[in-house]
Amino acid sequence: MTVIDMKHPVKVVFLVQAALTMGIGSIEYIVLGPVHAFSAVVGGSVAMIPQGLFGFWVFRQRGARNARLIARNLFVGEGLKLSITAVLFALVWVNADQLEPSAVFAGFVLTVLIGQLSLPMILGETRTH
Repeated sequence: MTVIDMKHPVKVVFLVQAALTMGIGSIEYIVLGPVHAFSAVVGGSVAMIPQGLFGFWVFRQRGARNARLIARNLFVGEGLKLSITAVLFALVWVNADQLEPSAVFAGFVLTVLIGQLSLPMILGETRTH
């Protein structure tokens, strides 16, 4: 059995966003049906995949000695995140005629918001004093 090292905040944020996406999908399935549920999961995935890649890209190196490299990775990572998000949204709209647009956007926005709101709590819990 593999245990995930949860000391890295990027892993925690990714798992929180994945759990949130599945939760949103489950609620939408119960309340509005399978089309809305699938659409919400697609929207959440469009948010969490680029965010996860961004986090892993930026924080490949750690420590004060790597501050300059981390700062450069931050700018490159943000550009990659925005580009990947745009490509994923383009793929979604080109290939998915059966999606509910409002549910896609709701899944996307909720996943981004919860991911950002959970970050201070996660960082506060993972810091070593």
